Amino acid sequence: MIPEHYWQIARRWFWIIIALGVAGAAAGLFLLPMGLGGGKPAYDASMTLAVARFVSFGGTVTAGSEGGGSTTLADYTTSIADKAQTVQFQARLRAAVKEQGLFATEAALLQEVTVSADRALFRINIRATAASAKDAEILAQEAANVLIEQVVAEETRVKEGLGANTDEQRTELLRRLSDLSDQRVKKLQTLDSSALRTALDNLVRDGGAGSDLSEEFRKILEDLALVTGDADLAVINAQSDALQSELVTVARAEESFSVDLLEFGKPVFVLNPVETVPTQPGGSLRKRDMMLLGTGAGLVMGWLAANMAEQARNGRGNRREEEEGED
Repeated sequence: MIPEHYWQIARRWFWIIIALGVAGAAAGLFLLPMGLGGGKPAYDASMTLAVARFVSFGGTVTAGSEGGGSTTLADYTTSIADKAQTVQFQARLRAAVKEQGLFATEAALLQEVTVSADRALFRINIRATAASAKDAEILAQEAANVLIEQVVAEETRVKEGLGANTDEQRTELLRRLSDLSDQRVKKLQTLDSSALRTALDNLVRDGGAGSDLSEEFRKILEDLALVTGDADLAVINAQSDALQSELVTVARAEESFSVDLLEFGKPVFVLNPVETVPTQPGGSLRKRDMMLLGTGAGLVMGWLAANMAEQARNGRGNRREEEEGED
């Protein structure tokens, strides 16, 4: 039960309690959110990129590769995400958002844009925060564009180097095959002419006019080496077979590379487009909570002020009674 003394204070000084309660509510509604940074809404924009392949001089690794290909593509996914921490990426991103009318420093971009890698799914997650939904979308979208451009440019350089390397390999293999052919011809000229005529007669009789005699000719040369007992010719034939096998390997690798590029398109593509959401609850709810908090604080201060006023009033009443008693 509340003592009568406190009821008297509440009835006598209720206007002070109410006034400070209203003042506290106003402070909680307008001043406290501004001081705590709640007056500025924030937005979060996120999007996801998917890594389709990794191209190197050792070959092409795609998302469907088995064995060690998964580890290679996971490492490549991490390396793409790490590009977001480089000075080059920050400079390009700053220039890109500037073209969209958004000005930001490299230090601010490092705090507002985060890029992380999902190694298990070969995905790159991009998140951007800003004071407006439009700015957050611009930051996330431009960060994705810059990353894709960097990866495509890097792959293009690898493709150019790989093409030049393939051409050099093919040229070198053809040159060596030509040298071996010359050596074979010279060696055949030194073989027994009767054995050579017999081999050629067998070639014409077994192969027939107009048919493909390349395989038959190789076998005849091996027979000639055995007939004549010449080991050098056998070595030449073996080296020629090895070079032809290397040519086939180079051709298949080049064909596989072209097929992968046609099938998967860009090495990195947008999997989930940009999506923007507010990062804080509605402003009305925040203001209501701060208003209630301010009202409570104001009522407490009002009660303390009412007690102080009551003590001051009692002190004046006691002095007045003492003065009247003296009179």
